[in-house]
Amino acid sequence: MGTSNHPDPRVLLEKSRVLHSREKVREAVQKMADEINQFYGDEPLVVISVLTGAIVPAAWLVTEFKMPLQMDFVHATRYRGGLYGAELEYRVPPRLDLEGRHVLIIDDIFDEGDTLAAIKGSCEKRKAGSVKLAVLVRKIHDRGLSRDYVDFVGLDVPDVYVFGCGMDAYEEWRHLDEILVLEED
Repeated sequence: MGTSNHPDPRVLLEKSRVLHSREKVREAVQKMADEINQFYGDEPLVVISVLTGAIVPAAWLVTEFKMPLQMDFVHATRYRGGLYGAELEYRVPPRLDLEGRHVLIIDDIFDEGDTLAAIKGSCEKRKAGSVKLAVLVRKIHDRGLSRDYVDFVGLDVPDVYVFGCGMDAYEEWRHLDEILVLEED
C-alpha cells in the first residue's frame, strides 16, 4: 500500500517507539494551560492554531482556558508531507481582526522556528496588541531560532523525528495521544 515516498502507515507504527506516554502528554498540556491561564488571567484572547499540526494540541489546550477567547487558524507549512523542511508555504492567513488584541499562536512543534516566526511577524504587522507562542513539543538542537523563542512549551524532545499529538509521519498518525519516535532503518 505504501510508496517509496509514503510507507505503509502500519509499518511506520511498527518502526517506532513511545517517547512520551499519553499520561505525560496530558500532564504537559495541563501545565501549559495553567501557565497560559495565569499569564492572561481574564484578558480576552485570540487563539490561532497552525494547521494542520496544531489541531490536536490546540483542541486539548483551549478546553482548559478560563478567559474569553475567539479561535482562528492559519495554514502555513514547510514540510509538504515529507520529513524534512522545505520553503515556507502560506495557504490561509488568519481571518479575524487582530488589531490591539492579545494573540496566542499554538503549534504542535518548534523545530527551527521559521514557520512560527513568519506567522508571528504576520500577526504583528496586523497590529496585534501582543503575540505569544505556545507549542506542545520543542526540539532540542542548535539550528534555527533560540530554543527560548517560544513562550509556552509542553515537552522537550531530542533532535529526532517524532509524531503523534498533531505531528505526522508522512501525513499519518497525527491523531495519536502519545509522542512516538520514528526509528531509522
